Amino acid sequence: MAPIFKDGAAIQEQALDLARRREFDRAQERFEEAARRFTKEGATFDANLARAYSGLLGLGARGADPTAFRSLSALLRAALGNVELRPGPRGIGAAELAGQLELAAQETALLAALQSGGGDPGAVAQALQALANEYLRLGNQVLFLPELFHQRSIPASSRAPRLMAISFETLGRSKQSTNPLAAAEDFQTAQQYWRQAGEEAQAQSVAGWVGQLALQARCWFCGREGAGHGIQFVSLPVDQELTGLKATEASPLPSLDATGRNVYACKGCWSAFQHLADRIASERANEVERRLLVEMREMERRLRGPTGRA
Repeated sequence: MAPIFKDGAAIQEQALDLARRREFDRAQERFEEAARRFTKEGATFDANLARAYSGLLGLGARGADPTAFRSLSALLRAALGNVELRPGPRGIGAAELAGQLELAAQETALLAALQSGGGDPGAVAQALQALANEYLRLGNQVLFLPELFHQRSIPASSRAPRLMAISFETLGRSKQSTNPLAAAEDFQTAQQYWRQAGEEAQAQSVAGWVGQLALQARCWFCGREGAGHGIQFVSLPVDQELTGLKATEASPLPSLDATGRNVYACKGCWSAFQHLADRIASERANEVERRLLVEMREMERRLRGPTGRA
């Protein structure tokens, strides 16, 4: 007759069977139960192994959580040595998994910092490049979490180009308002890495930024030279053909675009034009308001008639 209460080993075997059938939530519950049973039995190593399995399967539900990655990595290194974990078709050594989890924690934290706008861009970019090099050192080692939860075989080294691309985009954005030409170089490097990562759409998007930032021009109005369309100068439409007009100063930089229907204006002149346009618009609005008030008073006078009553 089978025992009424199963020991930790039996419960853990059930949990492993559930995990290999991809019933991760149920498997995690059984691993937690196995850990409690092992603890009562005084089997410390087995209890830690069960906790490691539970923490690993819990990552699928929690998603990208740096704290969970680091916590599990610490448990693996401290308690399990290099024992093999096999919650799916392929096993992985505890130390190897711990290393991957530490990289995943760094990546998640850095990308979250970028998304929130926190941290020094230069420091974050440098950290991303260091992380990319760590993934490169792992070579063709398959990343275990995507394989376990999404059945995707991703070599660790394939993460490097994407992280390098993001790092150079970060540098480019931090420089574009003060040094558009340097920013263009960073975006161009990012474009190359996006292509290495196989993300052509992102590479094309970045190429557009390179073209705008690298464009140099001379202000049609004051002759000041600048770089970065939309950064140090803008285009203003004109209703006359200007291509036949010659520049007043010798400069290799253009002061109008290829169509001849837009002139380049530095941000100083453009700002002055904006203030002038706002002032003119305000004066015209006040003039219209005064005229309307006069017309309204005249209408009221007519409605009252000769007796002065409405």
